[in-house]
Amino acid sequence: MPYQPLAKPIEVFFALLPDSLALDWAGPAEALRMANQALLAQGLAPRFVLRFIGPEPETASSVGLQLTGLQALPAQLPEPAWLVLVGQPGATMPVQTPATRALLHWLRGLRLQNQRLELVTVCAGAVLAAHAGLLHQRHVTTHHHHLAELQAAAPTCHVVGNRVFVEDAPVYSSAGVTTGIDL
Repeated sequence: MPYQPLAKPIEVFFALLPDSLALDWAGPAEALRMANQALLAQGLAPRFVLRFIGPEPETASSVGLQLTGLQALPAQLPEPAWLVLVGQPGATMPVQTPATRALLHWLRGLRLQNQRLELVTVCAGAVLAAHAGLLHQRHVTTHHHHLAELQAAAPTCHVVGNRVFVEDAPVYSSAGVTTGIDL
């Protein structure tokens, strides 16, 4: 009989907006897929269930790839769950679009808690979390082009520059693009 872990699998929700940076979500998703594959090769159960959600059922990624089949923003997240927020191209995060406003409204209803609902931000995904009020008194990082924007959006968070990633459970942040894989 194959070994089954006692813990439930972690459901990982990638929240995707129009123009979400492809590598910000695809890199971490592939790392988790590969972790599951390694577990299966050892006769163990997969540890991660990947979900792709958004305020719209389809959208285009930063490279123009049409993403379809996105699940709606869930009324409630299971436990344990990780929520992954990613960046978009541009000098600042566009927070006034209808899709972003819908995501921010949904995010404001979340209550982060260790081992239950944890937040992972890649690049300027931290700016989204800041606008949703999820970073109060947390140590976080983001891409160096967005450090000032992050601090302005969440004056009570401790923005850490010159870091690949920062762990301040239940919030985990990375500097940008491939650092999401490292995280």
